[in-house]
This record gives sequence, structure tokens and C-alpha cells, in this order.
Amino acid sequence: MNVFLVAGRIILAAFLGAIIGMERETKHKAAGFRTHIIVSVGACLIMLIGIDGVGKVSGGDGWDALRLPAQVISGIGFLGAGTILQTKDGISGLTTAATLWLSAAIGLAVGIGYYEGAIIATVVCLITLILLMGFSDALNERTTVSYIMVFNSTNFDRDRFLNYTSEKGVEVRKLDIIDVGIEDESIIEATLTFHKNYDIEDLFEKLKSDSHLKSVKLRNKENKKNSK
Repeated sequence: MNVFLVAGRIILAAFLGAIIGMERETKHKAAGFRTHIIVSVGACLIMLIGIDGVGKVSGGDGWDALRLPAQVISGIGFLGAGTILQTKDGISGLTTAATLWLSAAIGLAVGIGYYEGAIIATVVCLITLILLMGFSDALNERTTVSYIMVFNSTNFDRDRFLNYTSEKGVEVRKLDIIDVGIEDESIIEATLTFHKNYDIEDLFEKLKSDSHLKSVKLRNKENKKNSK
């Protein structure tokens, strides 16, 4: 296998992994853009080693080319498990774990030259993650609301906020820092998704006591819920 074919397959694997990773990155998931690229490229490289590299080293025709790639399918489970978080309100991170597993499969497909399958799988994955999101929320009776939050701190800790909401069973679909430094405050816009029976006010009260949340209001609404 010539170097241009090897490079082409690795680059294609990186591109397809990046497409899935970008969607996860915009949702502020633990495994995002770079992680999915690395998983896809790594799986592609292992497939290339299995079908070409080991044969050259061993000098024999008896080598099973699928022996190394087969370990990717089981090994990726350890990485995926690190993105799954179980709380009293449910389990989060399963979708990200699944996209990591799929990225590995896409990398293997590209490595063996099955480009059509890799591209179709990427498209189907994006349709599932983006276009079917509303349908999934309806089935699980989840609602999505955008809030404007003001914190009494100029050092808003994004990672702490994401970890805290995840532990409480609330998914952050979008998180933008609108302004920092005005009167020693941080203003953010957060789009939160949660079960329709979840008491979101309880989350806000805990953020007020633990994370210096000053006030919160619905986006584009005038009725502001000031801290007590």
C-alpha cells in the first residue's frame, strides 16, 4: 500500500470523525471534536496495520488481518465508559459513548477501504443526533428552555457548571458567555433540557448557594427571578 493511499484513508477517517465530534462539541460533551478525530484516526491506523503493516513484518501469508482491528471494538468500551455518568435523576453520556464507538467503526471502515459504508454511517449518525433530537425529547417527555443567568463573579467556571448540571440530570444544549467584567459579574445564556417534571427552581437555588448565581430569567422574558 503506497503512502498516498495510507494518508488519504487516515485523512478521510479524521474528517468523518471530526464531523461527529463537532456536533458533540457544540453540546459541551466530555468527548468532543478532538477526541472523536483521534478515535477515528486510531481505529483507521490499526486497521491499516492489520491489513498491511504486520504482513510486511512477519513476511507470511498466514496472518489474520482482522485480529488487531477486532480489539478496537472491545477496547473502545473503556473510553466510552468514561463519558457515562449515573446520577439519582438518570444516566447521561450514553449518546457520546455511542458516537465514540461509531467513530471507531468508521475509522475501521475507512482503513479497510469501505468508504461508502463509512460515509453513509456518518450521515445517518448526524441525522440521528440533530434532526431526531426533538422527537427523542418528546418520547422522553423532556423540555428545552433558554435562560439568562447572572453570576456574582468575573471568573465563571464553565466546566464546573457543566459538571454540576450533569450531576443533577440537566443537559446543557447551549452555553454562551455574553459578558464578563460588568460590575464584577458574569452573564451567560444557557439552553437547558430536563424532564418536564423536574424542579428546575431547585437547581437554581443550589446554584445561588454554591456557585454565586445572582439572578436568572427566561431568555427574552421580562419577568426576572431575582435571588432571595
